[in-house]
Amino acid sequence: AERASVAYEESRATIQKFLNAKHPHEIIFTKNCTESINLVAHSFGETLQNGDTVLLSYLEHHSNIVPWLQLKERKAINIEWIEIDEEGHINLSQYQKLLEEKNVKLVAITGQSNVIGVRPQIKKMTDDAHAHGARVIVDAAQLVAHHSIDVQELDCDFLAFSGHKMYGPSGIGVLY
Repeated sequence: AERASVAYEESRATIQKFLNAKHPHEIIFTKNCTESINLVAHSFGETLQNGDTVLLSYLEHHSNIVPWLQLKERKAINIEWIEIDEEGHINLSQYQKLLEEKNVKLVAITGQSNVIGVRPQIKKMTDDAHAHGARVIVDAAQLVAHHSIDVQELDCDFLAFSGHKMYGPSGIGVLY
């Protein structure tokens, strides 16, 4: 049991280094990316109140849409959609306008589209969200296998991915 516990904590430290997180305890193991996003929706999401807004983009995978729609039903929050242009890039001026005009508490954004491969400007979007008092969760399911991720540089509040996207086993996910 002791060896298993040590191996488990060593794997947490490995993921900490992989993401450049500050501390191993910032790494939470889940079943997959979807469960990680749901965990945020059922924890942080419960702090949201009627009239608060979650921003989603048209690039999102259903696993980063459904938990927020379910939260909307439970808590009467608002969902606003960030538009994309003809090439699939986030409309940053519309995003900024939503941050300014809506009571945005959370931006739930993909790190890389699973359909067209577009990578939003996560660092800029996170900086803008934080400037307006909002938190950011990054769905990094596609991003994690293709690009290095530095959560300290991105300054995101949450980040989720699955092991199988990196050719690891099914049934393991990470929530930072």
